Amino acid sequence: MMKLSISRFVVPAVLALAVPTLGCSGSASSTEPPVTADTATTRAPVAQTAHGPLKVMGDALGDVPLTASQRAQIERLASDAEARHAQDRAARKDLMLAVAAQVQAGQIDRAALQPKIDALVATLQTQQPADRAAFEQLHALLTPDQRVAFVDALKARVGERVHAAVEKHPMKQWAEDLKLTDDQKAQIKAAMQQRFEAMAKERGGERPWAQAKEHGEKVLSAFVQDRFVMDEVVPQKDLTQKVSRGSDRLLGMVEAALPVLTPEQRATAAQKIRDRADSVEETGEATP
Repeated sequence: MMKLSISRFVVPAVLALAVPTLGCSGSASSTEPPVTADTATTRAPVAQTAHGPLKVMGDALGDVPLTASQRAQIERLASDAEARHAQDRAARKDLMLAVAAQVQAGQIDRAALQPKIDALVATLQTQQPADRAAFEQLHALLTPDQRVAFVDALKARVGERVHAAVEKHPMKQWAEDLKLTDDQKAQIKAAMQQRFEAMAKERGGERPWAQAKEHGEKVLSAFVQDRFVMDEVVPQKDLTQKVSRGSDRLLGMVEAALPVLTPEQRATAAQKIRDRADSVEETGEATP
């Protein structure tokens, strides 16, 4: 029925959300240098205590042969990023708990939620410059072959996540958990469809999902090149509109469903949102 990880509304756009989460390169020699303690490489995931997109990137780097020095520097980048993003995880959890309380009460008060949305935006805006700089640092740490291997591995893992998300059918799971009747399902579906059509008309056919996917692909295509400067690839954005649109879409879904739900179903939905809020704090993203 809803997925309230407000900072990443687009599951297929993990590419676009993962890119600004981490952060010019060497060239291949015509002769093989001797293997030393400084040049020996190993394959193993990095940033294993990280959350969300940062962990996806760490897993992808596990397919890249890294030297001990590279691994140590990347772990420091990841540790710094993880510390930065603890703030947005806390902001998302705070927002989700507020939404859960309103769901249980049976009415969404957007004015009351706005300060929490604003707090999330402010946190993400503050993190953005350091995230972009860190991704440039990652580029500088990797050789051309390593960059290609990383991008290929990241794309593969994103594809796996998209497939898993589709297979889980979160909307169907919500319907089962709330024990919706066929009539309730029909009413909610019609109400949501009406809202989505109105939003699409208001945006003039704009497709945020497609745009986010295109954004991510553009950054990763540039990442494998010798020169990589984030400002030259994609400009830094004001995230206010993006977060506002995402929250508007999700809250619209909630508002469409609430009038149809019984008090018991609202209580169940509220608890599911609270559980997801805990998941955001523990893993960096809401689980289906």
